[in-house]
Amino acid sequence: MDIYKALKKEKKSIKRFYILMITLAIFLPTALWLTSIINNFFIIYLLVLECLILLAILKKWDSTKLEFKYKNNKLRFVSGLFNRGCLIICDKIVIVHAEGMEDDMRIILVSKGRIRNRGMKPVTKAFLKRYPEINEEYTRIKKIESEEIYYFQIIKKGGLKKYPLLNEIFTYCVKAHYTENCVENIKIARGQTLN
Repeated sequence: MDIYKALKKEKKSIKRFYILMITLAIFLPTALWLTSIINNFFIIYLLVLECLILLAILKKWDSTKLEFKYKNNKLRFVSGLFNRGCLIICDKIVIVHAEGMEDDMRIILVSKGRIRNRGMKPVTKAFLKRYPEINEEYTRIKKIESEEIYYFQIIKKGGLKKYPLLNEIFTYCVKAHYTENCVENIKIARGQTLN
């Protein structure tokens, strides 16, 4: 699977979805007006359909938006439509884990500090129980630096745009430990095929 071809296909698919939804949003009121059946039931039904179309567009836009930029050892990214930007200092990233493949992939970052990032939460036992691969790395690192407080952030939104983000994280976060699933997804991001 070539990730850049898949990104182009995803972009075209999203564009087709937006065009279809906008066409549908224009066609429905026009069809009601042309048939000249003006009834309260049809008007309310049309308003509900228009609201659902708008919600579908917003949901798609929210689930596929991911923008990131690296500058001066800082990685800034915006994941989702209504999310404020997040700032991560690359030298403070300790563990990077990727769970899942393709659109369902989640990138999990474990960091030494919060750094003006509200999306980061402290690492708890429930978090470590949920992600056993991170638990192995975390216990190894915690033995070395036992007094440090660690935080995590999960990047869920962005579709296939998470692969270039993962590649950027791999390029600039040199001090981080990468789990095996993460390495497999980095290979995909770099154009290598899996066996």
